[in-house]
Amino acid sequence: MSGTTNVPSIYVLVRRNNKLLFVSRTNTGYKDGSYTLPAGHVEADESFRIAAARETLEEVGLRVAPADLRHVYTMHRSEHDNGGVRVDVFFEADKWEGEPKNMEPDKHGELAWFPVDHLPFDKIMDYQADVLRAIARGETYAERGWDV
Repeated sequence: MSGTTNVPSIYVLVRRNNKLLFVSRTNTGYKDGSYTLPAGHVEADESFRIAAARETLEEVGLRVAPADLRHVYTMHRSEHDNGGVRVDVFFEADKWEGEPKNMEPDKHGELAWFPVDHLPFDKIMDYQADVLRAIARGETYAERGWDV
């Protein structure tokens, strides 16, 4: 059995007035042109909540207290064609300081607020769109891409 590295990533559903905040991807080489939630990789010696708070500040300029992040979903995702195994942890934030702005114009285009009950799933990264649908159904966990 060969070793597997699980890459942990976090995502934040920034919610205001029943809308979610998204950023459009540009110049990354991965799913450019689609919308993504504020997200990123967990760094060494960082908890998921700490990473989520850091990435929210780095990507959209919002200061979120880690204790104010509520876990809403976890996905264990195998992407054979794109770098292996991912552990995706999704949090929701409805309390923060600041106003959203694009803090990484080299990777992101516009910021957009989409109504939760009318999300443009065809414009959102495919696996994130699946997660958002699952959250709406009250689900909290999934596995994707595994041969079972």
